[in-house]
Amino acid sequence: MPSPDSLPGQVLDHDSERSVTAMLHNITIDKLDDNVKNWLNNQNAQTLEGAVAFVPWILQQAYFEKQLDEKQIVIHKGTGGVVFSDASGFTALTEKLAKKSNGAELLSQCLTAFFTPLIDLINAYRGDTIKFSGDALTIYFPSVDDTKCPAYNGIVPPHGSFGLPDLGPMATAVLRASACCIEIHKRLHMFETGVDDVRLCLHIGVGCGDIQILQVGGVVPPETHVARMEYLISGSPLEQISIAEPLAKNGETCLSPQAWELVKECVMEGRPLEDRMDFHLLAKMDESKFTFPTIKYATQLYDLRYEHAFTTQELEVTRRYIPSAVYKQIECGTLQYVNEMRNISAIFISGSNLDVMSSDGPKKAQDLMSSVQRVCYAHEGTLNKFLIDDKGMLFLLVFGLPPLVHPDDPTRAVLATMELVQVFKSLDLIGRFGVTTGRSYCGVCGSAKRMEYTVLGDCVNLAARIMTRAEPLGALCDEETSKHCSGEVLFKALEPVEVKGKSRPIPIFKPIVKEASTSIGLTVERKIRFPWYDNPLDGSTLTSRDPVRACKEKVQHLCSIQKWAPGVKIAALLGGTFNKLIHSTEQSVGSGSSTRGKPPQGSPFADGGLVVMEGAAGLGKIELAEHIVTHCTMQFQILPVFGTMGPRPGESNRMALELLRSSINVFRNLSANTPAEDVQALEKLAPLHFNMQLAELLRGRIHSVSSDVMDLALKAVLALLAKLAKDKTGVLVVLQFEQGTSLFDKTMQADAAVFWKVTSALSQLIAKEKSIAGLVLCREADREQACVQEAIRTDNLLTLKGLNDEIIEYMANYLQIPESTVPPPLRKFVKEVTMGNPLYIRETLDQLMEEQHLKVKPGTSATLGVGALNDIDIAAWNHTAMIGGTVCRIESLDPIETAALKMSTCFEGPFALPDLAASNCSQWGGSTHFDLLRLYRATRKLVQRGFIEKVQAPSRDSPRGGREKTCRFGDMQHFQMQSALIRTVGASMVLEAQRKSVKRNALIDRVLKQDLPERMAELSKAKGVQHIPWYYERALRRMLN
Repeated sequence: MPSPDSLPGQVLDHDSERSVTAMLHNITIDKLDDNVKNWLNNQNAQTLEGAVAFVPWILQQAYFEKQLDEKQIVIHKGTGGVVFSDASGFTALTEKLAKKSNGAELLSQCLTAFFTPLIDLINAYRGDTIKFSGDALTIYFPSVDDTKCPAYNGIVPPHGSFGLPDLGPMATAVLRASACCIEIHKRLHMFETGVDDVRLCLHIGVGCGDIQILQVGGVVPPETHVARMEYLISGSPLEQISIAEPLAKNGETCLSPQAWELVKECVMEGRPLEDRMDFHLLAKMDESKFTFPTIKYATQLYDLRYEHAFTTQELEVTRRYIPSAVYKQIECGTLQYVNEMRNISAIFISGSNLDVMSSDGPKKAQDLMSSVQRVCYAHEGTLNKFLIDDKGMLFLLVFGLPPLVHPDDPTRAVLATMELVQVFKSLDLIGRFGVTTGRSYCGVCGSAKRMEYTVLGDCVNLAARIMTRAEPLGALCDEETSKHCSGEVLFKALEPVEVKGKSRPIPIFKPIVKEASTSIGLTVERKIRFPWYDNPLDGSTLTSRDPVRACKEKVQHLCSIQKWAPGVKIAALLGGTFNKLIHSTEQSVGSGSSTRGKPPQGSPFADGGLVVMEGAAGLGKIELAEHIVTHCTMQFQILPVFGTMGPRPGESNRMALELLRSSINVFRNLSANTPAEDVQALEKLAPLHFNMQLAELLRGRIHSVSSDVMDLALKAVLALLAKLAKDKTGVLVVLQFEQGTSLFDKTMQADAAVFWKVTSALSQLIAKEKSIAGLVLCREADREQACVQEAIRTDNLLTLKGLNDEIIEYMANYLQIPESTVPPPLRKFVKEVTMGNPLYIRETLDQLMEEQHLKVKPGTSATLGVGALNDIDIAAWNHTAMIGGTVCRIESLDPIETAALKMSTCFEGPFALPDLAASNCSQWGGSTHFDLLRLYRATRKLVQRGFIEKVQAPSRDSPRGGREKTCRFGDMQHFQMQSALIRTVGASMVLEAQRKSVKRNALIDRVLKQDLPERMAELSKAKGVQHIPWYYERALRRMLN
């Protein structure tokens, strides 16, 4: 095995990897070689060039003035002119380009062509682009006394015109803003996009006065360790432009009365505004006094902003203001790849009743922003915009932006909206919410000098439109959102409304969060109501009309497989095989034979103990749990108590409710004297632990449970269970924590801590009482927990994996046909694609039947349609958990990891690191060893996350051989993508030209490294032999003769 200091591409064991990590942590800058320092400096300089374009000048100035501390809210107070420039035509442009395969690329080119000259003009007049509001800009022209500039010589006045008196800082700022607006109209009015005669034009509002720049937020998103800050401009100029901008038509600029008063002697007025005579339109400059060149010359002559520009030392500061995915693309030099058309869910929020210019306004703005960030990040969304413009205080939250992409983003958006309503209510603010789903442009908007990451399109505009139709503290959704939401949310159809930009009324819906089920555990009808009948704990979407029957059918299809290893293990613990009869929807507790059986000796269900099942969603945890609970209840009279959390964040209230209600229901099953009302029942059964907080919880009046309430609920449940144990009543406590489609552990970290705290407390009771058993379900068990360690010691930890040979029997059960009639090509296809996940198998079979590739005669046979199964575009099934979940996993990767994965799909057999480097960082293209190290690190992460696997190197004689198995540093590690699902989904993200390029580059690299050394050696040997030209040789012979 190579030493720990081996180079990229070598085979390292785990101890060596840990040694390398420890060694890297001890490296400091002073220990680096000059070449390494130069490489790092060049990388940082390139990153800074892209990153600084996301940070306005005023923030950079505030940093050097020591005003940009993360705890500082008001980072700048000043005066000046404020311009709001709104462009029309972008919506039509986005809609047309969204239909084209290269629409994102074309739109990006149009945006760059339009915004580059626009921002150049703004910078030339010393404007600072504070915010991009989609296709609109908010620009600040600071009031600065240029006579105090070191370059000022008293000859050229700040406004640039000789012989005219200085106008003063404020008037000069408004003059520059006015000149800038007029020149913008001259150069960019009716801008030709080259797309179906779509033209872009601007209408602008100008105001002036006192302003504040606020920095708010500071909550860390789930995908990074850097706190995200938002900034906004506020003040009286914003109120002025909210009136001025709508008064201007396309190609016009409107000045507020305050701005007009300062420059009325410098400009020419346009047409009068009959409705608002106090506002004025700009026509042109009074060129007898001022000209564009002279104003720009003086502006740039006294511009000191570049003295306060960020350097590489401030690179880390820029990360606060840039989305993490965008920053990583900047680091990799691939910023152009963030521009794309994708399906998103957008939340537009209009807030009022908050004056940020008041004494306590900044503090309220900070409380509001941090609360909105917490809710947004808890649901793994992105806060894309926070600003104050002509529409007031606005938020734009987006679900579906990389790396936070989920199959259930519409549901996440609606659930987040309902939580945000409570946030605004708690802060005594008024908010209106609009939620839409659709295809939009997601990418950078601006130029190389100033840009922001934004979303554009009809979907976003529609969210803003229906937001205005919502009631105070109310939310509305569009039809697409209502269609794509899971059963966790109910929708009430309202009267269609007419909105700007739409020829027909738009259907709108009012979202209603589904209330927690009041029936859990044993019901009045003496049936078992499982929590997953009402909550998506198994990866389903709760769209089945009869969830009870659907769940029981899934149990029968999976648990009836005789050779399935987890089923065999559970059968041994229960002392009996799977019995379909007790899983009938007609069965009730106590029906049938009154004989009470007993679980086998040594089983946790006989002597008390804990069984832990771990595995990803869809692998069968739910089915096994339902089988265990049903068997224990029907056969052994062991009664169930439930407590589940997830897959949504902050659901400890549901766990507390389920534990309390299901425990009370056990007492109701045992005694008819137990009150039918939960609060009265709890007061009677556990009087020492009853209090009004628990009463409010049981009545559904507490939506977010604090740690104190959770502790109270837990103590009450422990008291109830102890009372049952004293009476020798058998109880099975089922606890489940499901992360759903959440991609980052940080998102559910707080909920996981609550879950394991409850599990630990209940496991201690279970260890003492033999009549109580426990069943824990989770994605991955925490090995640090004592209860999990005990389950491992007693061999009661079950780790579920995909089906193997049992796939055929499961397919036959699901299709309701004999096992022998399952077509062999179907068996192979399903096994390769689904990785044996029962949920994926069901989805695959459903899609094949829906698309007529598979026809089934229940009880008889199944036949395949015309065409090969391998030709089916399964990547189009992105609405399924199988494909949608895989896409989301890929989207959550860092840019260089995504590139490595996509290149991996191009190789059918084993490949080595140099094969990937041939396209990503080829030594023939000037890349360094450090670039190779980054690629190596990305490849290791793909292995750790299960995207690719380490394999043996192919032999030289094999068809895919050709690269040396060893190098001068040791063994050459080879990899292979063996998952057909990941290969298919990943390959759908790679263009055919890119695929050919990757293969071609790898082949050329192999040939060069195989043949070139020998040829170079021959050439070197030939050069070592002294060569005498023939004419010198002939002359020498004559001389010797």
